[in-house]
Amino acid sequence: MDNGTGRQPAGEQRARHVLVVDDDPIMREVMCEQLAEIGFACTAAENGETGREILNRSRFDLAIIDITMPKLDGFGLLRHMRQHPRTVDLPAIVCTSHNDRASIERAYTLGASSFVTKPINWPQFAHHVQFVLRNGETEKALRQAQTEALAASRMKNGLFQVLSHELKTPLTALIGLTEVLAEQLQGRVTADERESLAHVVEGAQRLNAIVSDILLLSKALGNPNQQKLADIPITELLDDGLVGQKALARERQVSLLLRPMEDNFVVTCDVHLIRQALSRLINNAIKFSPMGGSVEVWAHRRADGSILISVKDNGPGLTQAKLQDCLKPFMQEDMTYARPVEGLGLGLPIAKAICEAHGGELLVQTAPGQGLVAAICLPPRLSSVLYHAA
Repeated sequence: MDNGTGRQPAGEQRARHVLVVDDDPIMREVMCEQLAEIGFACTAAENGETGREILNRSRFDLAIIDITMPKLDGFGLLRHMRQHPRTVDLPAIVCTSHNDRASIERAYTLGASSFVTKPINWPQFAHHVQFVLRNGETEKALRQAQTEALAASRMKNGLFQVLSHELKTPLTALIGLTEVLAEQLQGRVTADERESLAHVVEGAQRLNAIVSDILLLSKALGNPNQQKLADIPITELLDDGLVGQKALARERQVSLLLRPMEDNFVVTCDVHLIRQALSRLINNAIKFSPMGGSVEVWAHRRADGSILISVKDNGPGLTQAKLQDCLKPFMQEDMTYARPVEGLGLGLPIAKAICEAHGGELLVQTAPGQGLVAAICLPPRLSSVLYHAA
């Protein structure tokens, strides 16, 4: 036991430091002796007010607090501890003769880590103290990891937005100016020079598309409260998704098929985000379909009112292990330089993030050699106004 200052003798390895707060002098002395036997350094306080003053000026690894004390009782001391930055995470054992449920629940509500009742079983008490300390260290490490993860996530999203914006602005100018330059030099440059200009435009457009995908992913992973909800008929949503992909489908000689619907209904969503999710799924399906293949698109409402917007291809399909990788950002089935499809593999992750931002999910069914079906599943609350299609 130290001299009450909370300091250890110079040159010695720091022992675990415990604050014992109890108005019974015999209990304080016995408890400090028991803790000293298992290697703890103790500081004692005769009431909650003194204990609060000591906590305000010294750091501890554990507090053991009696409930019934003059000036400031154990409940009041616990309340102070959980409101002070220095002690908000400090493990606290409530030591009391009140073995009633109300006192225990109140102690836990105020932030107690555990409790023991008097008379104390000292051999068990030593193990109890060790357990509470280990548990406290684990909880503190988890909170720290969670804080760091949240900070890293915010920094990542902010970095995506800033870098994407800073890249997108000059890229747009580069594409426009290069196209103008190519037009003005028409007939005045060689075939090789025209090809070089075309490569510049193509490369800038590809990079611009990648930057747009990163911006879209960042928005989908952002605050759901920033969504701009609006109503759109499902037929209009499907038509919009197909129109933007018809050129790619012609290039790859892939047939785009829109299945007829028995009913039309309205979807309440962030129209831009859901359009983008559907566009990515159709784009993915076209890219991974064989030359001359087909992609089918359809939508329906299930019995519970939820919405399914499905895209089916007859490509090579995926194993379940590969599918899990492809649902992660910046992954493709083949991410080598020799891969047949360019890009960062953001199609499925973007669609997944947009679905989840709407309270839904991305459903994927696939198997090697059996193609892939990806479905945007939205909750019932986002569908309404069911009527017979014309």
